[in-house]
This record gives sequence, C-alpha cells and structure tokens, in this order.
Amino acid sequence: MKRTLLAVLCALAVTAAVAAEPTPQQNLSRYRLDNGLELYVYRDASLPLARVQIAFRAGAIAQSSGNAGVFRLYERTLFKGDVARPGAQDIRSAMADLGVETINGGTTAERVSYWFTLPSSKVDGGLALCARIGVNPSLDQAALDSARADCKAAVAAEADDPAAIYESAMTRRLFAKYPWRRDPAGSVKTLDSLDMNALYDLQRTWFVPGNAAIFVGGDVDPEAVRAAVDRSFGSWKAADDPWKKPLPPNPRPGVMRPTWIVYPDPSLPEGSAAIEARYRGPDLGIDPASSYGADLWSSLVSPSDGPFKTALMKNVSGLLGPDSISAYYVSQRDAGWISIGAYFAPDPAKSSVDRVRAFKERARGYEITTMKIDPTYFTSADYDAARERLIEKRSKATETVDGMIDELAFWWSTASVDYFIGYPDALAKTGAREVSAFLETYIMRNLEVVALRMNPADFEREQKSFEGSGFEIVRSDNAFWWQH
Repeated sequence: MKRTLLAVLCALAVTAAVAAEPTPQQNLSRYRLDNGLELYVYRDASLPLARVQIAFRAGAIAQSSGNAGVFRLYERTLFKGDVARPGAQDIRSAMADLGVETINGGTTAERVSYWFTLPSSKVDGGLALCARIGVNPSLDQAALDSARADCKAAVAAEADDPAAIYESAMTRRLFAKYPWRRDPAGSVKTLDSLDMNALYDLQRTWFVPGNAAIFVGGDVDPEAVRAAVDRSFGSWKAADDPWKKPLPPNPRPGVMRPTWIVYPDPSLPEGSAAIEARYRGPDLGIDPASSYGADLWSSLVSPSDGPFKTALMKNVSGLLGPDSISAYYVSQRDAGWISIGAYFAPDPAKSSVDRVRAFKERARGYEITTMKIDPTYFTSADYDAARERLIEKRSKATETVDGMIDELAFWWSTASVDYFIGYPDALAKTGAREVSAFLETYIMRNLEVVALRMNPADFEREQKSFEGSGFEIVRSDNAFWWQH
C-alpha cells in the first residue's frame, strides 16, 4: 500500500534504550543504547520479510591522501575472510538457519554498510549475525591479500571507464583541496601501503558503537527488536567519537577562477556532445538550511515545458530538446554540488567552444540572474507543483521496506534522521526568498567548472580550437587526483 513520507514519519518515537514506549500507531521508532549505538525500527506488517542493516558514518570522507581506499579494503577483507572463507562455518551455518541468502556490503564516500534480508520471525538471530559481522570481526592476511587484489582491479577498471574518468576529472578540480574524500577506490600506491595494522587501527577508530546505527524494517515489534539489539550489541564497548574534531570543509568556491575542460568521451556517439557547469553546493554538515532552497530550485527548473528549459531552447542553438537539459543539486554531508547541463549536436560549421560559452552565459548570466531577482519568473502554482514533486519522489522511495531503510541509512550518514523526518515541514516553509538566497550564495557568488564531453572524432576536428581557448584536455592518465 502506498504511503506518503509525511504519514510514515508523523509519529517518530525518540526514546532511551531502557525506557522506550512506542505506541502501536507508530511506524518508526528510534532508540539509543548506553554505548551510543543508534537503532531505528520501521514497522511494516504487509510482508513477512525484514531487512537488517548496520551502517557506520565513515568511508572516503574519513580518508587521508595517504590511506585512500582503506575503508573499501577493510570491507572487502571482512567479506573475503570472516564471512566467505572456507573455515567460517559458523557464519554460513547461521545464514542457512536464518534463511539469509546473501550478506551485502558497500562503501561509499560517506558510509560503510552491511545488510541482509530474512524472515521477520528470525530477526533476533539476524541481529546476532549482524553483531558477529559488524562488531570487532577478526581479519586474516589471506583475506587482506585477496581483497587488495580486488581493490586494485577496481582502480584499474575505473581508469578504463569513461564515466569514472569524467567524474574524477570534475572532482579533482571542484574539490581540489581534498579530492580523496570523494574517492572510495583510492590508488594502487595507497592500497599497496596498507597492512593488517592499518585495518585494525581503522576498526578501533571508526567501527565503534557511537559511530554506528542499526536499521531494521519489516513485520517486527519495535520493543522486541530493541531488546534483541541490547542482547547482541549492548556489551559492545563505547569508544571515543572519531568525529570529535570536525574535518576542515572543502572550500567554496571550489576553483579560484572559471575552469574549462574537455573530455574526448568514447561512450558518446559521434554527433552528440554534453555541456555541464558544476558548482560547489550546500554541505549538509555545515549548511543544511540552504539545501531546502537547493532542492526546491532543482524541482522548479525540472519541467520540460517550464520557463527555464523553454528559455534555453529558444536562446541557445543546437540543444537536443528540453529533455536534454538538466539542473539539479546533489546532497552530501561534506561535498554538495550543483549541476547545470545539456546535450547538443556538434556542427562542423560552428565552434563548440562558442556553444559551450553561450550555454553557460545564458543559463547563469541571464536565466539564473533573472529567476533570482524576478519574483514572477516562477508562479505560485510552480512552487506548489515543485514541492509536490519533491514529496512524491521521497514518498516513492519509501514505499517498500528496502526503500525506507535505504533512505534512513542515507540521511543518517549524510545529515541526520531528524533532517529526514523534518523535511516535509521544512520544505513547506521554503519559497521564493529561500530559493533566491540559495542562488545568490551558491551560483551567483560562486565559480564553476565547465566541462564539455564529446566523441573523440568530433573532438579531433576542433582540438586546436579547444587548446587555443583555455580548455584543459582530460585523459585517463590525468583525470584522477593521485595522477600528476
């Protein structure tokens, strides 16, 4: 049955682990153990299955340039050792008894997670299994060696992946001071330098209860889950907060002057090119309030027949239709960013350099400026429809148990569950003034990286023009932050 985000979250219980009193009407209950571990239980009686997940607020964001890749290496060492090695009979037997087919793991820029699905009636045993995997697991050298080989292969694969090359080139410029904080893969050099001591140091520092959260969703009783979590995780020893000393923020603007790059992208067909202007955006760890204006702006400019895309189609020649135009904000704790882009058809008789500059100037220099100062650029109905689209998008994301747990874990790691819970109310209070303030701070007073991607054959025809116009050429051997 479809649920709206507001209905799902209307009665959040904020309780202590030993004094919780969630009512039967509540879908989501929240607890905190004495050791600092957080627990979120989402009750959905529509399916007999449950998802159990443990997440740590870590990942690439917590790396240095000297150990980039260490969190992914730790995760893969764990799953090649404790979970998968031939001697781990207790893990595999427990999985079989519980009906767990697969234990999933993943490392992103801001989170390390492990999760699995099992019958709701077996959640107690599932939590014990989760504790077995997540709380001070043993590691072994053979697993580390195998995981290192896998991680190095992933680095090599990224070097051959046009999408990874392009994203890394953008990251290297827009987040030039700390680019490794956006790169879970790391480099071959850093991966080769990491030994078992580095993994155990990582485990002791970051994989601690005060930096972790358990998420359980399904046909479960929140109090019973709380008691089971206390049994399985209550003895987990509290440790120092690894975030006690905040990270220095990525600078804004991300560049000291407008930066122009071009990437001969073999994934694009000949006769098609993509323009993108990317800006530093609001960081949820520093300026969460601006994210509401950023989200609302993203929704306002999204309709194909809206004033923004209509104006660009009318005033910038060669664009491949309104659906080829995009403008959006990406929420991150440490490295939010904004993108404005479009696809166009290169024309041998016209300069792509001029096309790129015309698009950027029309989008930022005219349309963004106008929507910031002109209250009639978007109507009241436009604002209402934009808010409705955002709420509908979030509602669809939480229609299933897996979707709800994914959303909770994402927002817990990037902002807070309180941010997630309060989003509908905050969005309802966001309007033209907040959108204008966002545009002023994060676009008008900001500087951008402008990128052009085009098929190598199209690029070759205009290479001299790019070189003479201040465009830096991106290649696989200069795209990644650790390449010089």
